[in-house]
Order: sequence, then structure tokens, then C-alpha cells
Amino acid sequence: MISIEEKKAARLTEWTVWLKDFMDINSDVVPIPNAAELLNDYYWRLALFYLKPLLEYSEEEKEHNLHYYKIISASELTIMAVMPFKLKAAGTEESKKQANAEYAWFVATSILINWQIADNYIIDTEKLDQIVYEKEVIDVIDSETKYYPLNFMDEHIEWLKDLNTAGPLPILSNSQTWRVLFLASKADHQN
Repeated sequence: MISIEEKKAARLTEWTVWLKDFMDINSDVVPIPNAAELLNDYYWRLALFYLKPLLEYSEEEKEHNLHYYKIISASELTIMAVMPFKLKAAGTEESKKQANAEYAWFVATSILINWQIADNYIIDTEKLDQIVYEKEVIDVIDSETKYYPLNFMDEHIEWLKDLNTAGPLPILSNSQTWRVLFLASKADHQN
């Protein structure tokens, strides 16, 4: 069994890589000092002191591993609480939140698309893209199709950006959002 200390070290490496990879696609941001360490510390506080006590497991189990949906949710909410990126150029608080919300989405989808069970990826990225980028029809008026203005990704990023991290974080409800997204990616889609 992997110890918590080994898991913490592995996650710190992931935070470091995700920070670098995000800067490769968004040249307008720069991380705050010790960003990876701050993210890792906050994430593990959420995981160990908030999430794990909520989970039930048998006496034979030494611990209950967090499911990927909860890992994704805790990671996103960690990012929005820590705000690991600042803008290189002067910008508004709103644009800083936007960049960090985009980073949270980046990390969440990185975790999801790299999730493997028995060395097999569990998500079809083409189906996932279809779901997150599609705008749903909300009405047809006089033969004109009206679409919901935001796709899933845009709406989720907006939700993250507007999230109040000063109060209790909606880790469990957000994890269910990721669970439903995963299940939708497994469904047969017909246009």
C-alpha cells in the first residue's frame, strides 16, 4: 500500500507539471511563489480532514481511497481557494479569477482523461469533447433553433470563477457534476 506521504509527494509532482503545462498554453499568467506547495497542502487538508472522514469503509480497509470524481472536485476547489496564478500584465480581479478557473478546468480534465483502470483509459476523449463543447437546443421559435448560450465547459468555468471560497466548499456536489459528465461520456450519443 502506498503511504500518505508517498501520495502527497506524487501529487506535488503533478501540481508542478500542471502549473508548467498550463503556462505553456496560457502565456498571460505566472504562478505565485510556492504555488505547487500551497496547492498540495490545501488539497491534502481537504482530502484528509474534510473528505475522508465523510466516507464509510469497512474495518478490514486501512483507509478509503478517494474516487476520481472527488479528487477532481477537490483539485478544482483547491485551485479556486489558492488562486495559484497571477497575470503578467495588469488586470482585473475578474480576469485573474478567469485564468485560475481555466486552470482548474485544465487540471480537472487532465485528471479525467488520464484516469486508467487496469492500464486502460476509461474515457473516450472524442465523446467527452462532444459533451463539453456542445450547446444544447433550448427552443425552436418560428423554425429558428435557439441554443443555450454556454456549453458545459464555459458554464463550469463561469461557476468556478464566481465561487465563494470563503465558506464551505461544495466538494461533494461538484464531484457529482464530474460523475454525471463521465456517465454522459459513456452513453450512446445520437445527433
